[in-house]
Amino acid sequence: MPTVAQAIAATLHAAGVRYVFGLPGGETVELLDALRRQGLEFVLVHNEPSALFMADAYARLTGTVGVCLTTLGPGAANAVVGVAHAYLDRAPLLIFTAQKPDALLPDYTHQVLDLHALFAPITKAGLKLNPACAASGVAEALQLAQTGRPGPVHLQISNEDAALPTADSHAPLFMPEPIAMDMEALARARALLAAARRPLILAGLGLEPQHPYSSLRELSETLAAPVIVTPKAKGALPDDHPLAAGTVGLTRSDPVYALLDEADCIVALGFDVVELVKPWQVDAPTIWLAPWPNQDPTIPAAVELVGDLNALLDHLTDVAPAGDKTWGAARVAAFKHSLAAPLPIPAPGRLLPQTVLETLRRHLPTGAPLSVDVGSHKILSSLDWPTLAPNRFLLSNGLSSMGYGLPAALGAALALPGEAGVCITGDAGFAMAMGELGVLARLQLPVLILVFNDGAIDLIRAQQVRAGKPVYGTEFPPPRFNQIAAAYGITARRIADEAALGHAIAQALDARRPALLEIMLDPTSYPTTPRAVTAPA
Repeated sequence: MPTVAQAIAATLHAAGVRYVFGLPGGETVELLDALRRQGLEFVLVHNEPSALFMADAYARLTGTVGVCLTTLGPGAANAVVGVAHAYLDRAPLLIFTAQKPDALLPDYTHQVLDLHALFAPITKAGLKLNPACAASGVAEALQLAQTGRPGPVHLQISNEDAALPTADSHAPLFMPEPIAMDMEALARARALLAAARRPLILAGLGLEPQHPYSSLRELSETLAAPVIVTPKAKGALPDDHPLAAGTVGLTRSDPVYALLDEADCIVALGFDVVELVKPWQVDAPTIWLAPWPNQDPTIPAAVELVGDLNALLDHLTDVAPAGDKTWGAARVAAFKHSLAAPLPIPAPGRLLPQTVLETLRRHLPTGAPLSVDVGSHKILSSLDWPTLAPNRFLLSNGLSSMGYGLPAALGAALALPGEAGVCITGDAGFAMAMGELGVLARLQLPVLILVFNDGAIDLIRAQQVRAGKPVYGTEFPPPRFNQIAAAYGITARRIADEAALGHAIAQALDARRPALLEIMLDPTSYPTTPRAVTAPA
């Protein structure tokens, strides 16, 4: 008979899992060895949340389930941030944690926490694996992670149970059943769209993994409907398309709220209010289309359609709209023109973040993945970065966790072998994840890291300035990040002018090797930063 650990590894492999991300402990040696023997590659990280961020990016880009492994006690507790990210960013992940065997509990307390209780608020379910439910427990977890709204599932196992033989070594894998189409609801949706003069499509994170991009584009062009996206859906309609209106969900005053207010019918496609920082309030009738029900929370909707997005959209793309000649591409063009504004002159030896994004866009291939960390640069990138291909803009937005950018870039590089990718991160967020430079150097992934160095947690500092409070606890003397990267054997440069930036980006992308550019940044042109903030000397 195979052991419990071997049955777990075999079930994961049969489900298409090829990478497991994590940080092991002594209580995981049986499972770790079973993964090795099954041919699954274990990616050793240096901080547990990084494993969840990597697994999320990998799962999102491959359309599979991401898998992570940590030890008990401190390892599991440290992973909480990553699990919370997976929960609020709707990532289908499995997280395996160790635990002491039941025979020792409850009298044995060293490193012991109630992990099911710890993870219960931030997972879809928690399961304990043992000889009675080795393969079947993993199969159930795979199904739970992907059924309805995706999310993480916690799997707990002791090292002692992992070594025991099991008869539960084979289990049928999850095959989603098609959801019957509600033809009556479809008819109501068609009637609403036919009567609309100013229809608008709002696309969200629920587009993955069904990726209904062609159908979305066809519906948008048929209706002459502007498309607004939440950050995790950037690129669903390429940003250079005449109907691509912009991004919502970064601030309470995102410019595209003006278009939402003007619309007389909204198609909410894979939309999830978890991405918004402003409570959802619209007057126009809303058509809800998503792979999961409209609940937790429920938003007001005139029609609700749940199921396969491609099939649902195909039933709407032949609607003859009422139309308004001032709407559609004409309204989007006028709207974007109204946003144009001159930028300030950067401080000497500093670059504006807009200059960095413009230079990067000129050199980066259309379909290259870009991950962004959390901070002022996330808001600017979500609003201004021209995403020209779907599912290539990666960020933590439901949770908005700093430290996400670099691990996500590594997960993306493993998901898209051979493709160059870029990570944009602030100095504070990068400091949280610098240990993962070791993973980058070890695997020699073609990832370019741009570290925005302004010596501050700028988004919080800006809030202090706007509130009329002194800047306190939000500035720090950053290290020379280029020297830290060089210590890992990674090509690194400090950049302080535009000409050097373009050359360095081109050189790094051509080399298709790990590289880091430390950008000496002037933050005064961020949309969230008051001009009262000055660039560091």
